[in-house]
Amino acid sequence: MTTLKTLPPTLREKKRYIAFKIIYDEEISEGEIVSLIRKSVLSYYGYWGTSKANPWLVYYNYPYGIVRCQRDNVDFVKSSLILVREYKEKPINIICLGVSGTIRKAKIKFLKIKPVRWYILKRLKG
Repeated sequence: MTTLKTLPPTLREKKRYIAFKIIYDEEISEGEIVSLIRKSVLSYYGYWGTSKANPWLVYYNYPYGIVRCQRDNVDFVKSSLILVREYKEKPINIICLGVSGTIRKAKIKFLKIKPVRWYILKRLKG
């Protein structure tokens, strides 16, 4: 039985992480945000562009979230998020806080989440 080998890092697509904040009257679930992001990128960028950008919701805790996308298409994903104006017949505003190369840095820098070190967790467990 043969197993598939993973791509080396030099051949993988480069990713970027876009931190965003949602301004809306009610709390929105994670599934609704996924469909909202998908619809906005599809309507702005089309099917081909969406497949190139490959937007993916990585982290969500209302009202903050992080979307992963390809490095070359960061501007298209940001502009499609900014162009969302209405959700369930109520006004909505998505603000892009910034772009980072790692999820950890996006959480620390833009979402102000303190990092948890592995040795602290190890000390607490044992």
